[in-house]
Amino acid sequence: MIVNGNDIITQQLSLEKETEINFDKNHHTILNPARFTPEPEESRLLLDGEWRVKYYPFNEKSVSGPTKNWQTVPQPGKVFYADPEAEGQPIKNWDRVSLSHIAENDGAILRRAIQIPKNWRSKRVFLRFDAVYPAGTFYLNGQKLGTHYSGLTPVEFEVTGMIEAGKTAEVAVRLIRKHKFVKMDMPRHALEFAGLAQSAYFFAVEKTNIREYHLVTGLDKSHRRGKVSGKITLDNPTRGTLLITLSRHNKLAATFRVTTTPSQNCYAVSLEIKNPDLWNDEYPNLYEVKIVLTGHKQQPQIYRYLTGFRRLDLTPKGPKLNGSFIKFRGVNHLTFHPEHGLYTPKEWLRKSLGLMKKANINTIRTHFLSPPALPELCDEMGIYLLQELPIDWGTNYIHDPEWVGPALMRIEGGIRRDRHHPSIMVWSVGNENMPESKAVAAEGWNHLRIYDQFCHRLDPSRPTMFPPPGPANKIKGIFELRFGELADIHYSFALQKQFRAEGRIVNPNSWEGDMVAISREEALKRGWSGCWFSSEYGIFCVEPDMMNSPYLSLIADENIDPLSHKNTLEVFYDRLKTEWGNMRHDPSCLGGAYFPWLCCGIGKGAEGNPWGWTRWGEDANWGVVTADLLPKPQFWALRVLFAPVWFPSRVSWKAGDKYLKFKITNQYNAINLSECVMRTQQNEGGTWMCMVRQFRDVKVSCAPGKTIEVKIPIWCDSLKKALNEGGFGYCRISLLDPKGFCPVKADILIIPESMQQKDGMGMPLGPDAIFK
Repeated sequence: MIVNGNDIITQQLSLEKETEINFDKNHHTILNPARFTPEPEESRLLLDGEWRVKYYPFNEKSVSGPTKNWQTVPQPGKVFYADPEAEGQPIKNWDRVSLSHIAENDGAILRRAIQIPKNWRSKRVFLRFDAVYPAGTFYLNGQKLGTHYSGLTPVEFEVTGMIEAGKTAEVAVRLIRKHKFVKMDMPRHALEFAGLAQSAYFFAVEKTNIREYHLVTGLDKSHRRGKVSGKITLDNPTRGTLLITLSRHNKLAATFRVTTTPSQNCYAVSLEIKNPDLWNDEYPNLYEVKIVLTGHKQQPQIYRYLTGFRRLDLTPKGPKLNGSFIKFRGVNHLTFHPEHGLYTPKEWLRKSLGLMKKANINTIRTHFLSPPALPELCDEMGIYLLQELPIDWGTNYIHDPEWVGPALMRIEGGIRRDRHHPSIMVWSVGNENMPESKAVAAEGWNHLRIYDQFCHRLDPSRPTMFPPPGPANKIKGIFELRFGELADIHYSFALQKQFRAEGRIVNPNSWEGDMVAISREEALKRGWSGCWFSSEYGIFCVEPDMMNSPYLSLIADENIDPLSHKNTLEVFYDRLKTEWGNMRHDPSCLGGAYFPWLCCGIGKGAEGNPWGWTRWGEDANWGVVTADLLPKPQFWALRVLFAPVWFPSRVSWKAGDKYLKFKITNQYNAINLSECVMRTQQNEGGTWMCMVRQFRDVKVSCAPGKTIEVKIPIWCDSLKKALNEGGFGYCRISLLDPKGFCPVKADILIIPESMQQKDGMGMPLGPDAIFK
């Protein structure tokens, strides 16, 4: 059954209510609208706090009536949060992907009563849940509103005629622990979390209100002219004014004003600005867009959001951001809190992202559609975001037309929620989806093609990528460039290197191993940009206590002998240097996302306990930080290798040389090294060589993406003496960026040629070289 993409997309975008679509006698899907009414300023009535809870079994009529003897539970947060193997007992039919071990009707009923403000009389009122995982049926005052079978995207209901201003309203959620489409939302990492994963709230609008706005912030090719343009659509238009302003630091930059009339509900908007301050990871300059709607006999409604001017160009010559070199130094972000599960409070996220910045990470690829707070923080802190749209592990369903509707709902919900954030650089469509067999391959690839088309209908301003499966079974890997502007590869880089060398790749068409070939020219013709990214690589079971376990490295092109006696940190560093180095040095590579930053894990008992017995989402403690945000040893190795400048570990010295000479490449986006401080310290080799106090700064100038030779004077007398007498020493370099942050500190050993010749060693020397 080949679904017509244009037809199904048109139907999805025109929906007003849940609709069943019958493709033929044997195939159907359910479409659900995924639009959200813009929320005016100071109109929210938050439902966060204590909710009453009744666990299964219960009477389904418990959505109303008395709640005597019910427990209470804070929401958002966990209602269920299981460690099924904490006691070491087998669970019948246990399956972390399908949740087959959970009873069909299992779940809970949550209830919360709240007083509706008196001043909401004559207003339109909406009830929104930002995320209920894995699914829920929603009620207001005992009346059913609907069911939402998506645990990561928002759902909204208009409830205007169902509440009364000044009176109490009661909200109920019938929490559903599993459902047919649950595997799309990656329960394998959720550790059976169920509950409100994000906030729920009422909000009110005037009779004439904004139904939708989509304003695209653009930058021209000169990077000197910015524009915010698009459309604003009104409900129940009346005579009034629509005023849009663009400002930075409370200074007005541009204004657009139009008079609204009852006969027109859609208005084109355009604001232009010359020489805007640009947004990137180093300088996340933000502007405020303010929309004020006034209407006849109603209060002005104010809407605000932050935006940034930036331009990502992907071409066969390589990626550019704002016309300059760019490399995404990324990690995968699994949204998870050690106590609250999928509910990650904003300040905890801020701490986590602050630690990322200290590790020289400038990019996140989300694994789970992130909470809405994450793109907000990425906008503010300067982190590029490749946002995943939740269609996970579709091997057994990606071909099935019934799953098309749930996929479209997730794509639309995610894009509509986040498309105004400047930090969102790429829509990452699903994860590791490939048809299960040759017999259904055409249907599966057609659905993925539809999802790509749908993304571009909702947001033409951003590229897409389709993260493929890594090596498994008959499959050696996939270099996925059949869809999206950005090619992607997981774990093995062999195929990508082959493609780079030969200009042609043979990819699997299904899990049965039937293969299809595509050339570089064919991929470019169909819409590939010529650039690639690795959205998962480097997977490593980072148990911080295990320092002599080389077997913790997994899914690598070069496997380590488990009995090699190699130090765990050495294995991690060498592998990351090889894999990240491949991406770092390839001009067509946008970058990569190490898997992952932090692992989903819970401890035995009511609360998580990362210092006690902990069960991990995939039975391995992935991640370079602990669940309570402490850096593991591997954090520091990643920080060194993610530095925007690499320094050599050793340089050769010839008799009479007054300078150390070596080459460096600047991988900042907007910072010339002339804006940085390169602070040097020097000493002779020996027992106390690591202790240095004096320093001298060296001036260098190197534009982003360029390579220069650095000349550092040998100014330390004891170092000069040691070198002239046949000994060795070192130069320590501390690089300080314009804000005073030190992204890297490196020691360069200085080895006389005579010492190398005496020991029979050539340059470069290995990390285990012994000097006698």
